[in-house]
Parts: sequence; C-alpha cells; structure tokens
Amino acid sequence: MAHVYTKMHTSADLLKSTIRLEQLIPFLQEQKTQACAIVNTKLYGLLPFCKAMEQAHIHAVIGLSVKVQWQEEIIPLVLYAQTQKGYQNLLKISSALSIRDDEVLPWKWLEGYATGCIALLTTDDVIAVDNWYSIANAIAQLFQHYFYIGIARPEGIKSANEDELIAWCQEKNIQVVATQSCYFLRPEDHFAYEVARAIDIGAKLDTTSRTASLQGFFAPTADEWQSWFADRPEWLLSSATMLASCEAVIPEMPVQMPKFPVPVGETAESLLVKEAFKGLEERFKQREPPLSYRERLQYELDIICSMGFADYFLVVADFMRFAKENRILTGPGRGSSAGSLVAYSLFITQVDPLAYGLLFERFLNPERITLPDIDIDFVDSKRQQVIQYVAQKYGKANVAQIITFGTLSAKAVARDVARVFGFDAETLEKISKMIPNKPGITLQRAVAESPDLQYWLTADDKHQQWFEVALKLEGLPRNSSTHAAGIVLAPSPLVHTVPIEEGHDGIYCTQWPMGDIEACGLVKMDFLGCAIR
Repeated sequence: MAHVYTKMHTSADLLKSTIRLEQLIPFLQEQKTQACAIVNTKLYGLLPFCKAMEQAHIHAVIGLSVKVQWQEEIIPLVLYAQTQKGYQNLLKISSALSIRDDEVLPWKWLEGYATGCIALLTTDDVIAVDNWYSIANAIAQLFQHYFYIGIARPEGIKSANEDELIAWCQEKNIQVVATQSCYFLRPEDHFAYEVARAIDIGAKLDTTSRTASLQGFFAPTADEWQSWFADRPEWLLSSATMLASCEAVIPEMPVQMPKFPVPVGETAESLLVKEAFKGLEERFKQREPPLSYRERLQYELDIICSMGFADYFLVVADFMRFAKENRILTGPGRGSSAGSLVAYSLFITQVDPLAYGLLFERFLNPERITLPDIDIDFVDSKRQQVIQYVAQKYGKANVAQIITFGTLSAKAVARDVARVFGFDAETLEKISKMIPNKPGITLQRAVAESPDLQYWLTADDKHQQWFEVALKLEGLPRNSSTHAAGIVLAPSPLVHTVPIEEGHDGIYCTQWPMGDIEACGLVKMDFLGCAIR
C-alpha cells in the first residue's frame, strides 16, 4: 500500500517545527514514501521542499495551514493546491494572511479562493472547537467533494469522539482520510521541539510540568502508520488517493522583466537607443562623440536589446534621474556595470569605460545569458525615498523587498536554550564566554576547542541535556528580516508568482529569499545604502 504524509511541517516555518529537509529526505526514502505534503503556516521553504522531493522521486504536495474565521469561531484548516489555479490561490491566501494583523482568513476570502483547492479538517486540530459539526458542514458545502475529514491517531491512540465523527461523515457522505501532523521527526525529538516552541514564544520550560499534548506528533514509519490504522486500511488508501490527485507544481517561469512605460509609438528598444545616444552627446557637451564611442555604444545597445534587457536599463536610468532631480547623492557605480558605456551615457554610472579600458563583456556577455546586475549606492538617509518612488511608479503590488532568514548560530542557540532551561544570567554569560568568537563556529567545534566547556558539560546532567538540545536546534531558521539591498520589481503583481507579506514603510516583502526569487524569473535590483560624503 502507498505510504504518504499528509501534514508535514518543516523547520522553514520558524521554530514551529524542527524537521529539517536534510534529515527528512533520507527518512522518507527509507520509508519508501510515495507522496508528502508540506503544510507550513506560510509558504516559507516551499521551493527547496519541492526541489528536494523531485530529486528524491517523491510526489510533493503543496499545502498551507490556515486559520479561518467562521462566525465566532477560529478554525484550523489545511488547504492543498490540487490544480495550478489552486496553487495561484494558495499564493494569494498566504499573502493575504501575512498582511493581516490577526493572520486569520475571513470566510468570504476562503470562498473567493477555494477554487482548485482541497480542504482537510482534522480531528487533532479542532477537537476542542465548539460547533464542530456545523463548521464541518459549512466547509463541506463550500468545497463539495474536495473536502475531507482527517482522522488522527497519534501513536495509535483514538480520539474519544472518533466513532461519533465517523457516523456523521457516513451520514453526510464526506470522505475520510488517515492523517498525522508531523512537527518533529521521531519521538526522541519531542523535547527539542518543545524547547524550540518555548524559544519562539519567549517562555521558560518547567521540566516538572511539560505538556505531553504534542508528544505523538512525529513522522511515523511505514510500519507504525500501517499499525495505527490496521482496522481502517481504506482510510490509508484514501489519504494516498487524495494526495495523488494534487497535481499543482511551482511553474518554471521565464525572466519577468519589469516594463518601463514608453510613449505611444515607441518601444523600449527604440527609446533606449534614443536616450543612450542623447546621453552620450550630453557627456561630450559641445563636441561630437568620437567614432570609437559611437561604435561601442551601438555594439552594447545591440547586445542589450537582443537579450531583452532594454526595459531594465530604462528603469534604472529613471530612478537615477529621480535621485538626481531630488538631490539624492548616488555612488559613481561599482562592479562590472562600470564597463558599460550605455550605463555611463544614461548617467547610471559615472565612470567612462573607454577611458579606463573596461570591458562590457564582463558585465553582459551574449554567450553567457545572465541578468544584468547594476548595484547602485544611495545615501543612507534617502535610500527609502527612491524605493518609495519605484513602488509608486510601477505599482505597490509589483515591488517588494526580499526576505532573509536568520538562523540559530552556535552562540544564539546556546543562549536561547539556556534561557528556556532557566539558567541564571551568570551561567548565560559563562556559556557565551566558553564558545569561541570565531566566524562559522559550531557547538561541536566549540566543545572540541574549549576544555572549560568540556568540563562544564560533565559537571551536571542538566548541562549535558542542554547541550544535546542545543545541538538539535543549531542552524534552524530563527527569524525573518529584509535583505539589506535587494528589491524585486515585476511587470505584474508579485502575488501571481511568489507569496508576499507585510514589510516596512508600506513596501511589501517576499516570503521567499533571494535565490528562490531569482529561480522564479523575477528581477532583483540592489539599492545599497551607504554614507556618501
């Protein structure tokens, strides 16, 4: 019988799970898994998950755990993208939730985004919710035969109302599947998961009163899964059938070059040629530009236009013009872009590449198709003003900053776990001093290099337990922030391609980091802030 996982939470969900992809994939392969659904609370980590599953020849299912407002109740619900339309709707749902303060989806919004999605309501999520049957009935009416009830039996333990629920499903002709929420990989990882949750909410862990409510929410082996539902093999088959029906994938996208608004009768290419030669004449003021400059400029323009990058140069020249008109200091240009005469002629850079023998091919080479990358320095205090201009001109929905994720480094995880364990300030300081201040230091290396830390670990069983937990959590994503310079600019609303969330100063932020953004064909521009004198 096919072995599947219906509700896999990964560590990309910022301390809501401790399951790392590099540990998950070998485990799934060992269990001969046919399908696995990611159901994080945001679409964090989705692209790496799908790529890893593809490489492992496991069917990846795109899912999302949401909270839905139904009358006075907040309902935990899992949505799966069954079709490409469903995937597009999950992008919108995740984005909509992330820009709401309460991160709860209004019922009307669920109605609007239900197409192409499967809804799963599971016993482990709503066991304490009042009006359970009324809620399930409302979801069933909305999703029709794309609605499933999930029966959870963590560690093989049935819920008290399982029989009653099954009778109701049979009466209403609602499909039932076996399901299991996976927040940590194996039973021995439960305590580390508890500590991760405590770090996330800023709590201390009283070891005498630990909650066991989630102790069974690990990823079962194929044998465990079969034994838990030995009396209901049809539910196991239904789970596999449900996930197999989800055919949505993250589409491969061509380069999505932002579009510069051109006058009627012009194209981006014709306008770029006109502006570039006009700018070159301005550079030489009263003199005719030498033939070598005109030939070099035409050569560069031919390459730029043939590669489809005319809009890119016009966009960059436009916000540089805005900066100049608003007396915002900019840098002279950096990196390989200084080798472009087109950039010099458009007043994007201030370096004459012919005067210094700089090669254009170091910047753009038709034999090596890469996106242009012009890094622009703006004075720190005015950088945001330029970004706001870009968002206003090209549309707020088309512009976003790029997310980055901070991880639990050796020192950070040591400190955070020690705080959860209730260690006093003096001990926290002592632990920090015993971990060397070296770039890329790990806990294992710290122990190997610090005799004081080795001795401290052997002095108390609690110290050893602290170390074991810290090792399990080291390197997990801890928090999100924004990329120091990267701005993504698209020709249409970003939510058609990537999920977004609330950012700063009215500018959205992507839910995917820079590598994933570029893999989706989106164009990044670097607005670097610096203290220009």
